Order: sequence, then structure tokens, then C-alpha cells
Amino acid sequence: MTSSSYPIVSVLRTRHTGYLLFTSLLGRLPGAMAALAIVQLVRSTSGDFGFAGLITAVYLVAGAVGQPLLGRLIDRFGQVGILAVSGILSFLSFTGMALTLEPAPGAAVALAAAAGLFTPPLEPALRALWPRLVSPGPQLKAAFSVDAGAQEIIFIVGPLLTVAGIAVFGPIGNLLFAGGLGLIGALAFILNPAPRAASTERRSGVTVRRGVRSPILLPAVARVAVFTFGIGVPVGALTIVATASEAARSDAGLAGWILAVNAVGALIGATAVGIRPLGSTPQRLLTLCGILLAAGYLPLAVTSLPTWAYVVAAGVSGLMLPPTLGQVFERISQLSPVDALTEANGWVVSAMTLGVGAGTLVAGVVVGASGTSMVMWIVLGASALTALLSLIALPSRSILTRPGQVDDSRSRAGGLAS
Repeated sequence: MTSSSYPIVSVLRTRHTGYLLFTSLLGRLPGAMAALAIVQLVRSTSGDFGFAGLITAVYLVAGAVGQPLLGRLIDRFGQVGILAVSGILSFLSFTGMALTLEPAPGAAVALAAAAGLFTPPLEPALRALWPRLVSPGPQLKAAFSVDAGAQEIIFIVGPLLTVAGIAVFGPIGNLLFAGGLGLIGALAFILNPAPRAASTERRSGVTVRRGVRSPILLPAVARVAVFTFGIGVPVGALTIVATASEAARSDAGLAGWILAVNAVGALIGATAVGIRPLGSTPQRLLTLCGILLAAGYLPLAVTSLPTWAYVVAAGVSGLMLPPTLGQVFERISQLSPVDALTEANGWVVSAMTLGVGAGTLVAGVVVGASGTSMVMWIVLGASALTALLSLIALPSRSILTRPGQVDDSRSRAGGLAS
């Protein structure tokens, strides 16, 4: 079998896809840099960790709110204008936050909210383009899996860029550096013909959103969003689990290894399903993937494992994340009305963000109150919640694809690839 027989290879060889994926990842880097960058900036000024946690949480929650709202605007007016304006406003907000943090912390909190709220919705924008760029079936499945796996690169590169940015530009300059990368990525993304073609269609009336209610009000879409929240919980809890395990074993640097190997596991999972996409439909696979993802974290509950085995277990826990997210993205593309697809993907992004935040918050509170001995119960609790919420995605007769919707997505597939 030649390399061109692999769906993942055909996706990356399709016109526009490599460029859009790269620029989207570049524009999403602030999401992986901002939390650490903000904490380090606060440490260099007031040193108040409580305030650092507050302003970081404000940024993250505002981002979760902004993605579906901006996605709705994209569905109405097209990608080019909304991505350009939001990128500029987010960068200006990052700049204002960096400059006002010490003299006017209250203003810095408000600007952190603005930076999160106006984060360019590149993630949902790209996923709305995939059905236009590649063919339905294995190639589309591979595209969603590649997208999910590529996110892991962000969370590997992001912290490293933050460290480098602080060393080169200082804490204030580093925050501007992070915001600047987001702006450059957003502007580069919309220079491609695919986003501009999608925007032209809306302006010319080819696909104009007229009176379409929010896709989150569709029960099937809401179920997928709840499911996605559930898979985010153990992902968020892992940060605390890794830190607590490092403290319990008195092994400096272990937390970094656990998180890095987890990301490597996710990349392996993304590559595997990119080469051999899962054969069944996402409607049937969502619950199974969610339960397998939950089970993959269970070995981390065995805190008595040797350190090397615990690190390997962290890699195993990452394997199912990209395949599961790939099913989520494909299912959303089937369920959402065509002219509300960006907003629908925005809701999924927000659900994942809130799940990660909830997992991190609850795990942190538990460890803070009861110590590192609670790692086992944190892992078991997070996995149980993920498995439980996975059941909400079970197929039922009430969850049906809108008539003609899949056929419509097929008719759009490859329209920009020619």
C-alpha cells in the first residue's frame, strides 16, 4: 500500500489544508501560552498567586463564552471580517492587560476578560471548513483526527515558547508576544482562498443564516456538548494529578514528563486513526470512545506503580483523546445546520474548555484540602464522570440527522479542493 492510500496523507496533500492547519495552530497558541504567561507576569509584579488564579480564570471563562458568540457572527457574516477584528481586539486587550497589571489590576482583569472574549475562533472556523475541503468518509474522518491531534502540538510548544518569550522579552513583553502570535495566525489564516470563499458565499447570499436558532438548542447537539464536557474533566484533572504525583514521589520534573508523555500518547492516537480511520459512524462510536478514554486514565489511580510505569500509564491515558474528539467533530458536522456549523463547533470548544477547567479546579481543591493521597480518588472520580456522561451520547431514535443534511455536506465536500 502506497503512502497516498492513507487518508491522513491525502488530507495533508489536499489543496489549502496544510496551510490552514498550520496558521490555525499558530493563531491558537495564545490559548496554550496565556495561563502560564499571566501567572509569571503576576509573580514578577505583586507575586499574589490568588490574583494570578483569578485573572487566569477570568481569561479562560471569557474565552469559553466568546467562541460560540463569535462563531455565530461568522455564520452570519463570514470568516474574514470576524477573525480579523477579533484578532486585533484580542491583541490590543493582551497589550492593555500587560501594561495595566501593576498600576491598575482591576482594569487588567477587565482586559483579561476582553482578551478571552475576543479570542479568534480559529478552531471552530477550521472545522467548519473541513467538509468543504475534503471528501466525506475516511478522508473527512482523518481530517478531524489530524485536527484533534495537532492540538497536542500546541500544548507542547506553547509552554516552551512562554519560557523562551520570558527569557527574551521579559514577563510583559512575553504577554505581548503571545497575543501577537494569535493575531499573526488569524490574519494569515484569512489570507487563504478557502475562508475568503466561504465569506463571499455569505455576502452573495449562497449560504446566509436567516433566523436559524442557536444549534445548542438542538437536543442532539446539546448532548454532544455535555459529552465533550465530560471528556475534558480527566484532561484537566491530569495537571493536578501530575503535580501531586511529583510531590508525593519527591521527583522534581516528574509532572512535566507525565504531561509531555500524555501529549505524545495523544499524537500516537491521532496518527493511528489518521492512517486507519474508525469504520463505524460517530453516532455509534461516541459512547464507546468516551468509555475507552475514561478507562485509559484508570492506571493512573494505581499510585504505587514504579515511576517509569506511571509515566507510561500517562502516555496510555492520552491515546483515546484525538479519536474521541474526531468523533465529536464529525458528529457535530452531521447534526448542525450548515449555516450554524461554526457556532456549533464553538459550543463544543467551550464545553471542552469548561470540562478541563472543572477538572483542574475540583482536583486542585481536593488535593489542597486532603493532600496528595487523594490522587487515586481524583482519577477514579474523573473517569467515572466521563464514563457516565458518555452514556448521554448513546444512539436513540430521537437523535436523527436533519433530512438532507449529510447529503448537503457531501455536495459541499471538495468544493474548494478542486
